[in-house]
Amino acid sequence: MSKKLISIEEAKSWTKNYQENMRSGSAKAFLISCEAIVDILKEMKVLQDKGKGTYTLNDVDSSSIRAYLAVNPKQTDANGETMILVGTMKDSSGIERDMVEGEKDAPFSKSDLNGSGAFDFHLPCPKYCDENSPLNH
Repeated sequence: MSKKLISIEEAKSWTKNYQENMRSGSAKAFLISCEAIVDILKEMKVLQDKGKGTYTLNDVDSSSIRAYLAVNPKQTDANGETMILVGTMKDSSGIERDMVEGEKDAPFSKSDLNGSGAFDFHLPCPKYCDENSPLNH
């Protein structure tokens, strides 16, 4: 079981609190494809393709993905709100460093990155919502 699993009651309470206090038209949630998560995990070398549809997991317990909230001025849905995900890698002092182009004194090489290392998740709810979810208030 996940170390960060919360009860559905907590999830409902937290999402209701956010959604009742958010700016009109803001995103309630973002739909994130598994394909994009797999791409980030491959970039981090957490998921390694062994060929023929088999993969190996490495360093799962000490790996993380950081989410940044952002505004894309070219996006019309959800006030332009989007989420940018990046893989992270611990440096020698144990700090989770963003695996992105331009990271100063990076504990990874640029060739490890898939493009810039930043992945845009611009499928916001309300357009991409589950209207039957108890978390959609």
